[in-house]
Amino acid sequence: MSKFEEQISTLRKSCWVNLSGLVDCATTRLSKPACQSIQLLGHGSYNNVYKLVFADGSEIAASVPVHDDEDFDPQAKLSEIATMQFVRTSGLYPDIVVPEVYAWDVTFTNPVGAPYVFMDFIHGRQLDDLNNDAAGLWGLSAMPEEQQLVVVKALAKLQSALSAPVSFDKIGSITRDDEGKFVVGPLFTLSQQNLGGPYQSLTDLWRAQLDIEILLALKEWSRLETDQLSRSLSEPKCTPQKFSELLQLLSSLIPHFVPPTPYLPLTLHHPDLALRNVFFDPNDDTKIVGLIDWGGAQILPLMLTAEFPGDLSSTGGDPCEREEIPDENWNTIPHDWTSFGDTSKWPEIFQREDKPVDLTIRASVMIKRYYLRQYFGACFTQENHEKYGDYNPSRAMLFAHAPYYHKFHEAITGGWTAWVDHAEWIRETYWRLNAMNQDSRGSVLIVGPNVYRNNMEKSVCDLSIFEEQSAKNDQDGGEEDKEN
Repeated sequence: MSKFEEQISTLRKSCWVNLSGLVDCATTRLSKPACQSIQLLGHGSYNNVYKLVFADGSEIAASVPVHDDEDFDPQAKLSEIATMQFVRTSGLYPDIVVPEVYAWDVTFTNPVGAPYVFMDFIHGRQLDDLNNDAAGLWGLSAMPEEQQLVVVKALAKLQSALSAPVSFDKIGSITRDDEGKFVVGPLFTLSQQNLGGPYQSLTDLWRAQLDIEILLALKEWSRLETDQLSRSLSEPKCTPQKFSELLQLLSSLIPHFVPPTPYLPLTLHHPDLALRNVFFDPNDDTKIVGLIDWGGAQILPLMLTAEFPGDLSSTGGDPCEREEIPDENWNTIPHDWTSFGDTSKWPEIFQREDKPVDLTIRASVMIKRYYLRQYFGACFTQENHEKYGDYNPSRAMLFAHAPYYHKFHEAITGGWTAWVDHAEWIRETYWRLNAMNQDSRGSVLIVGPNVYRNNMEKSVCDLSIFEEQSAKNDQDGGEEDKEN
């Protein structure tokens, strides 16, 4: 075995991937001389990326998905490639550097044994691997506060560049038609889920998601022996009655969650804007020289593209749960840590039996992220003022107003399991709107608290409690009979 073959044999890959075949495809399709080295650049939930260096000194990056042919969607990968080409050639994004794609294959029948994409290798500095071992911090959290502000401002500038209005008139993901023209096709998520479409409006998109779940019910749930829809431990407990209630509630809320006109221009959304996908100038943290990982990119109304970078996210359960502040467990909406609360109620966690973990360090990071998010939103607005001359007061508060709409979008597009996970929020939102007793459709902005602490549903007299109590009494009686 040669040294090069030995190098290949030690690299991380999916079991069906032939890295020697990847090298052969690269040298043949790109007309390259012999490959001198190959190394793993990064691995994630969806792709492994390798760096190939050839005898002439040229370099490329090769992306290979980690999913097999049952979980891989070739149309989603073609959409990712088309999006990168659109960003490079449309002229809308002169400040965004995207790798040029040279060749690809989205089948599993090539010499690699898997789909692949050959593209530019971007030279730059990635800041996600910075670490402070003493404090157990990494990435943005490991930086001095002054550097954090510089990096957050650079990310906000990048987000502003992405917010340029596009000429498309549909919601979906970018693809190419038979003539090679960029068009909007079905809407793909980061996990390659196909949400259908393209759609003319958010109303069409959201109602289509309800139709999908009803069709599932008709096909899968018409022969159940008991009123239990959950088929596995990973699915939340749900009954046909609860499913029906949530379906009705979500349907009734759709007209209210169509954003007002200033938030509706269609723009390009990068779903994973995080430091691991951003390359900085090696000598200047204010300059971003590359943005990668465009899988799941979408054309959406401006309101739904206003997601904070992943490095600014936080959850109520990190570093510990706090009883007085419930965590609603959203994927796209950060949880606001603004103070420690009662630290005497925090759990005791140990690295070793004799070394407790200082949770206040991590909690302080969560509070800092709250303030960095506010700074990100302010920098985004400043950039829009300077670049586009956009002084619309509604869009100036985009990142302050967007989370409520993201909650609704996440709940309704996540399928029935997401409905159940967020049932309390769905019910509470409905009853609060109902209590307001006003028409808030379309032209009125809906904002709300970060989490609900009071239950408006208490004002409703639900007579079904009698059936629930009767069923409980019957169950308790049956158990007593068994004991006797």
